[in-house]
Amino acid sequence: NAYFDEYDYRVKLLQKKQWKDELRRLKEMKKRGKSDMDAYGYASIAGENDQDPPPENVSVPLPDMVLPPSFDCDNPTYRYRFLEPTSTVLARPVLDAHGWDHDCGYDGVSVEESLALLNKFPGTVAVQVTKDKKEFSIHLDSSISAKRGEDASSLAGFDIQTVGRQLAYILRGETKFKSIKKNKTTGGFSVTFLGDIVATGLKVEDQLSVGKRLALVASTGAMRAQGDTAYGANLEARLKDKDYPIGQSLSTLGLSLMKWRRDLALGANLQSQFSIGRGSKMAVRLGLNNKLSGQITVRTSTSEQVQIALLGLVPVIASIYRSFRPGEPSFAY
Repeated sequence: NAYFDEYDYRVKLLQKKQWKDELRRLKEMKKRGKSDMDAYGYASIAGENDQDPPPENVSVPLPDMVLPPSFDCDNPTYRYRFLEPTSTVLARPVLDAHGWDHDCGYDGVSVEESLALLNKFPGTVAVQVTKDKKEFSIHLDSSISAKRGEDASSLAGFDIQTVGRQLAYILRGETKFKSIKKNKTTGGFSVTFLGDIVATGLKVEDQLSVGKRLALVASTGAMRAQGDTAYGANLEARLKDKDYPIGQSLSTLGLSLMKWRRDLALGANLQSQFSIGRGSKMAVRLGLNNKLSGQITVRTSTSEQVQIALLGLVPVIASIYRSFRPGEPSFAY
């Protein structure tokens, strides 16, 4: 045990050193200014070592896509072999895990691109299109951001989602700014067009850091559609390990409130994750609402006591037993 304790201590020291070095490197990159940054905000490697020109981009074949759950010996996966592109456009086929038997399983395509408009405004576009014989769906996420000084930034986005047989068009915007070093305030809005329905929403969030371990987050918002307005508010407190993210201990206490018409919903939840010994972790979640109903969830993972995994067979056996004996009273597990 003394050997393992010493080993864990030295590993933790190494991880702390690597984390501090990474933070120091990011601070140095920020101090250099935009002169050493490319259009996407990354450090210029050629600027650090001018005598060595940057290597040329060479297209390389990517691994074959995953085979569907059921396939034939002549499954045409070779049609979807492709090279890693050298451009900023990234295209991928989409696998449908619940497709037809003996089918190739690919019924969609995903395209992503990151770009910088006028070399000042970074933006991203991601679209996924899925089409089969009966249904067609599209999901588009696009956004562009702008930074104003060191303490403020804004983001605007346009999204398209498939809701049933209709398309929902969403316009959204968000602005973040720091009033003080430990306080960050966010304000945003969204407008959704779904057929003849127009839904508008507003939100305000404030995050305050108390010391290095405690963070308080308060948010409130409203959503209005077809003459009805729903209000919501959340209050959350997070307590993390003094060595976070090296130490994985994290506890969160949250309170939520939502009001729509004459209905009022109150909720509280507590989440905590911590380590047990060297190779074991536990996560506990408790939830309760104003109707005195809730749930308790305990999840344990370990790399030492593998026999604990046998406890996962208990709900499976109980479910099989009830399926064969439907008249028997159910029991909790």
